[in-house]
Amino acid sequence: MWAAILLVGASPTVARGQWNLARLTPGESRMHVTAGVDPAVIPSIGYDRVASLFGRTAQVGVEGGVVAGEADLRDFRARLSGRVQLVRYGGLRLAASAAAITRGTDNDVFRAVNFGADLGATGGFYQRGWFVAGEIGFDKAVMTHVTHTKQYRDENYAEAKNGWYLDNGGTWRFGVASGVAIGRTELMLRAGIPRTQGGESLPLPAYVSLGLGVRF
Repeated sequence: MWAAILLVGASPTVARGQWNLARLTPGESRMHVTAGVDPAVIPSIGYDRVASLFGRTAQVGVEGGVVAGEADLRDFRARLSGRVQLVRYGGLRLAASAAAITRGTDNDVFRAVNFGADLGATGGFYQRGWFVAGEIGFDKAVMTHVTHTKQYRDENYAEAKNGWYLDNGGTWRFGVASGVAIGRTELMLRAGIPRTQGGESLPLPAYVSLGLGVRF
């Protein structure tokens, strides 16, 4: 059971976009689509708004996605995120991000909804037409509600308990991101290595995601 909960709550959120900090202008918006291996293929769509926060450029956005294949809306992931640029020195920039995450899955054994948080930092070299950066982040699964199915109770364990499970683990990520811009359109690639909260390898040893964003 705990392995199943960890699968729901502690996978890296790699499908999200990591866009060019040099192209963020307060008052502008962006629509984007991304697809990442996380650990399944998860296409997502999102919206970001750029603003000024205490004189610094900031982004606020929402994003949602479902597992590809059968496209079952019960296997979903949704994010509410923010990112603020902390340091700018010529083309060098550093930004910090935070997000609230909701994830869910439904199968023959149980239905589960997880609530978590993600903290991260990105730094690198940014120009208007391209960028390359490194990233580090931690995705924490805070709590998960599990409801066992009737089939599981009838065939496996009638006394299985439903309810909330706390502190379901987390996942570190260490990676790189790069992108190019053509007019108002941006293409983005992210890749890296995930690790469990304790520093151990995951069954899928790497993550990767592709994104396409349009400013307006």
